[in-house]
Amino acid sequence: MHRSNIPLNKMFHLFDYVAVLRPTLLFPVWTLVLLGYHHGRTAAETPEAIQPLQLGATLCLYTLLMGAVYIVNQIADRETDAANDKLYLVAQGYVKLQILKWQVGILITLSVLLSLLVFWKTPAYLILILLSIILGFTYSVRPFRLKAIPIVDLCANAFGYGSIAFLIGWLTIAPIGIEALQRSLPYLFSVAAAFVNTTLPDIKGDSLGNDRTTGVWLGKRKASRLSLVLLIAAIASAVFFRDWIAGAAGIVCLPIFIYMNFRLKQNVIIWATRVGILVLSLCAGLLFPLYLLWFGIVLLGTRWYYTTRFGIRYP
Repeated sequence: MHRSNIPLNKMFHLFDYVAVLRPTLLFPVWTLVLLGYHHGRTAAETPEAIQPLQLGATLCLYTLLMGAVYIVNQIADRETDAANDKLYLVAQGYVKLQILKWQVGILITLSVLLSLLVFWKTPAYLILILLSIILGFTYSVRPFRLKAIPIVDLCANAFGYGSIAFLIGWLTIAPIGIEALQRSLPYLFSVAAAFVNTTLPDIKGDSLGNDRTTGVWLGKRKASRLSLVLLIAAIASAVFFRDWIAGAAGIVCLPIFIYMNFRLKQNVIIWATRVGILVLSLCAGLLFPLYLLWFGIVLLGTRWYYTTRFGIRYP
């Protein structure tokens, strides 16, 4: 990706530091938190009304936390991102590393302070926040760099998005128990299936950077089969636990995943990755109508930014 010919001004420079939070990658975070909240509310014997303050606080603090994690990931991956021609805000120097480090510190601090302020009576909630921070940093930063270890990278993503984000949403309104863990399983498998697909387009760059991801380790053919198996597990667990949301998303994705196993083309892999989170997000939007409005605002805002700033159509 080449630098834009559009003059750099203060407005766009500020937007660069917002875009580096990767707003579109926050969609699965928001969606899983909302779905966890929904399941926690309906699982209670006497379902409570939606609590806007607590739910808003969770979405806000987890956005801050995951935004910081995404920045750390881009800083650690700037060489492989350059090789893969992606996430070029950091890789090609549009943003300053020193400012990014301060940004990470501020975001994490605000996230922790907000969680202590609102959920100090819920120790399990604070433990999950701590786990999210630890997992987010060890995933990218050496000497841990979990993303460079095959299958471990898969488990870290599935646990982080499919379980922790879901359970944080659940804990926002209801105590955690065995039912919460069971209800998170379809989403854990769904996230795992999608993650395997995300490693496939980056195989070349990851190999050059000595990152032995699940995609690099298995190769495209075997990795695509693994993602299909994980998707089937997501559908089976959704049926078992009578979760129509996860089940619907899995069934919609199934034909695309099957087709992907026959035609391992870049655009097919990308669609197989995106469709699942889109369906889950639409389901979350039906349950929380304001989320659909927010989804549209972020999507259009991101499209405007990349079109105006770099002259490309993304997302």
